[in-house]
Amino acid sequence: MAKRDHAFPKGNKPTVFMMSSPLVTPAKELVDTGVSCITATDYRWLKCDVKSVSLLANCLLRQSAAEADAAEVVLFRDGCLTEASASNVFVVRKGKLLAPPKNHLILPGITYDVVLELAVASGIPVELRAIPEHEVRSADELWVTSSSKEVLAVTLLDGKPVGNGKPGPVFRTVYQAFQEFKRKVMRQAA
Repeated sequence: MAKRDHAFPKGNKPTVFMMSSPLVTPAKELVDTGVSCITATDYRWLKCDVKSVSLLANCLLRQSAAEADAAEVVLFRDGCLTEASASNVFVVRKGKLLAPPKNHLILPGITYDVVLELAVASGIPVELRAIPEHEVRSADELWVTSSSKEVLAVTLLDGKPVGNGKPGPVFRTVYQAFQEFKRKVMRQAA
C-alpha cells in the first residue's frame, strides 16, 4: 500500500491481470465484400505506442464507428494517417503498399509486422512513410488489420467507395498469404 502519488512507489510489486476470449475470425462475407469505415481526428495522447489499459479515447472513437454501423474509424493527425481506433491501416496506391512507420503515434502490432513481411515475400513493393489524408481518400485499396480483424479491405470510407468499391487484387494476395501463414505457423500442432 502506498500513499496517493503519481510517482511509482519504490519496491512496489506489479499487479498482473490476464484474460482471454475465443478469437473469432472475420466472416467470409466481410472478406468478400469489404467493410465500411468512417474517419476522425486522432485526439488520443502522444504515447500511442504504449500498450496500456488507458484506452478511453480509443473506446470513444470505436463507439463512433459502431454508431455509424462502420467496422472502424480511420484516424488522421496533422493531416496524416495514424491508425484506426483498434487496428492498423494500410493504403495501396499504384500497386505499392503504404503504411505509417512505427512511431509514438501508432501501436506496433504483430499483425502489422506480419502483413509487411507477407507483402514483401509476395513481391509487393512496400513503403513506410507519412501518408497524407488525400492519399488515403484517393487510395486504390485501403485495409484495416489486427489480430481479430486479420486483414480486411475497406471498400467504403465516409460513405464513398475506396477504389472501385470492392476488395482489390493486392488485398487478395496478402489476405491469401495471411491465411497460409496462419495454417503453417499459427495453427501448427505443438
